Amino acid sequence: MNVMISGIYNYLLMKGLICCKSYLFLIMKEEEDYIKVNRVDAFVYPLDGLPVMVCYLEDGREFNLFYVPIEIVIAINKIKKQYEEDSILGDKRETIFDILSFIPEVTEEISKHINKVTIDDISGSVYIATIELKFDGVIIQKRMIPSHAIYLALISNKPIYVKKSLVDEQEKERKKGEGGEEEEKK
Repeated sequence: MNVMISGIYNYLLMKGLICCKSYLFLIMKEEEDYIKVNRVDAFVYPLDGLPVMVCYLEDGREFNLFYVPIEIVIAINKIKKQYEEDSILGDKRETIFDILSFIPEVTEEISKHINKVTIDDISGSVYIATIELKFDGVIIQKRMIPSHAIYLALISNKPIYVKKSLVDEQEKERKKGEGGEEEEKK
C-alpha cells in the first residue's frame, strides 16, 4: 500500500471511521502480492568481485541484488558471524553498520519502530525498498536502498518481503539470459 493510502487508513482507523477488520483485509490482500524472505546471504562473487545479496524466499525461489555496497556485505556477514577479519577490504576500521549492530540499545530502539521491509519497486535497473516505521501508532513508509533496508531488518529481527512481480520478472530475465526463452518457444 503506498504511503498516502496507508496514512489515510491509519487516520480513518484512529478516528473510528473504519473498522479494524477492513484494515486487516487490506493488509492481508497486500501481503498476497509479496513473498517472505526466509534467509539472506551476502558475498563477493569470486569470478569478478561483484558484491551480491541473495534473498531466499519462502516459495523456494531466490531474489538477487547485485552491486550491493561492499560495506553491507561485510556488515551482514559480521552479524551472521560469517566474516573473516580483513578478508575483503583489508581495512580494520569500523563502519556505521558495525556501530549500529554493536550497541544493543540502538538495535532495540530501531526494533521498536520497524514493522517490516519490502522490496517493492524498480526504477530502470535499480530496485527500491520500503521500510515501514511506526511512531505512536502512526505508520510511516520510507523509500530506501534495498540492501540498507535489509540490513536494518536483519539487526532488528523484522520480516522482509519481495513483491512477487519483481521476483517473477527477475526469474524471467534470468531464464532469458540462460537461453530458456528459446526452449520455451520450441
